[in-house]
Amino acid sequence: MKPLKARPLIGEIAAQRLWGKGTSTPRVVDVLEGTFAQQRAFIEDPAKLKWALCTRRAAKSYSDGLALAKAALEREDVSCLYIGLTRESAKRIMWKDVLKAINRRHKLGIQFNESELSAKFPNGSVIYLVGADSNEDERQKLLGQKFVLVVIDEAQAFGIDLRQLVYGVLKPAVADYRGTIVLTGTPGNLIKGLFFDVTNGREAGWSGHRWTTYDNPYMAEQWAGEIADLKAASPLVVETPWFRQMYLGEWVIDSDKLVYRFNSDRNTFAELPTFHAGQWHYVGVDLGYNEPTAFALCAYPDYDKTLYVLEAEKHPRLDVTSVAERIRGFQARYELDSIVIDGANKQAVEEMRRRHELPLRAADKTGKSDFIEIMNGEFIQARIKLNLLRCSQLGDEYAGLIWDERSLKREEHPNCPNDLADATLYAWRLCYSYLSEAVDPPPKKGSPEWHKQEEEEMLQAEIRRYHERREGEADSWGMTREEYEFEMWRRDRRS
Repeated sequence: MKPLKARPLIGEIAAQRLWGKGTSTPRVVDVLEGTFAQQRAFIEDPAKLKWALCTRRAAKSYSDGLALAKAALEREDVSCLYIGLTRESAKRIMWKDVLKAINRRHKLGIQFNESELSAKFPNGSVIYLVGADSNEDERQKLLGQKFVLVVIDEAQAFGIDLRQLVYGVLKPAVADYRGTIVLTGTPGNLIKGLFFDVTNGREAGWSGHRWTTYDNPYMAEQWAGEIADLKAASPLVVETPWFRQMYLGEWVIDSDKLVYRFNSDRNTFAELPTFHAGQWHYVGVDLGYNEPTAFALCAYPDYDKTLYVLEAEKHPRLDVTSVAERIRGFQARYELDSIVIDGANKQAVEEMRRRHELPLRAADKTGKSDFIEIMNGEFIQARIKLNLLRCSQLGDEYAGLIWDERSLKREEHPNCPNDLADATLYAWRLCYSYLSEAVDPPPKKGSPEWHKQEEEEMLQAEIRRYHERREGEADSWGMTREEYEFEMWRRDRRS
């Protein structure tokens, strides 16, 4: 194969040469003319994997368009790719207000194909626009192609696994040109996934850039005025999650978007309370098979309406025998009332029932969102508490599990792990802590109340022994208890 001839990289030249139609005279074009410092640094960064995290109106998408145009001008007959959430959103963001605006300003002579959303340059290079989050057909089109630059915009909102898209599909697609992959976006409620990880330093190999609208000289004054108006109308607006996300560029979660109303201060415990009466009930749960297998162990006493989650753990790729062994481990430590399991993999469940003789019950998965709301009422009333040490993974799931805002049904965001949350939900549905009746706590040992209770218990024990002795004497005389009691009364009267 003939090696590809590379043109100079962005950082090596400040402008590109264009040949006007019908002339051999080159025209020098600098598409970065007028860019501000942070914008230029992002575009000219030679890293093969890079990201930009910005506030709204910081010229993030326009920077994406400049980077795409720059890459298309650098080499002949290459392809560049812009990926939005949907094809419609990609067109709305990039088509008219970015690419066509860049074309008009610099007179690039781009031919726009409205039907396939492609922008073809005079040198044969093309920029394609696709939506890869909600359309599997669009993602399939990316396989087998090669690109010099790929930009994924609004990366914070993708529902698909960006890590698989980037490393499994796009990384091979840019290998021919030693090309670049870019993630850009604004902080959102989803604090899971590739974009959150790279922008928080959790993923090595990525070069990062941050700027706000104040850094954009074309919007700084308007931005300051808008923020001043918001503060004047409501001074506390600066504390709201949406303000901190959109206007300050911070990763925070809007608590209204969380699936569960778990609060670490209200819904955790370090030691189980001691009850002087009642019995503890345990429910062991196993969830999943191909996904990580999750176990949640819940307990509640007869005399307390609180449900205690004693243990919660998950393990990837456990086979049927390994799952059964872990359930037996719970059985050895606790007297389980029930073992409920997600019955989606019916073959595995049936094998555990027969081969391992486990009394498994299929989880009731109907009306999931409705039961989550009921469970949230108990979280708010502090009637569900997690063991601080043995349920940390479950606490992490609760802290990051949000509703999918783009779903027509009330469903959890597909990028958020919920294995342990589901396991605990299914266990909670089999627990009846709400039927428990509270009793007064036992008096402190050595206190006057304790001594009084001890005396009362001794007296009651003596009364029981007296009646037992009377019953024994009655039997020996061949009398009924009533007859014997009457005879004893007569004797007492005579004496």
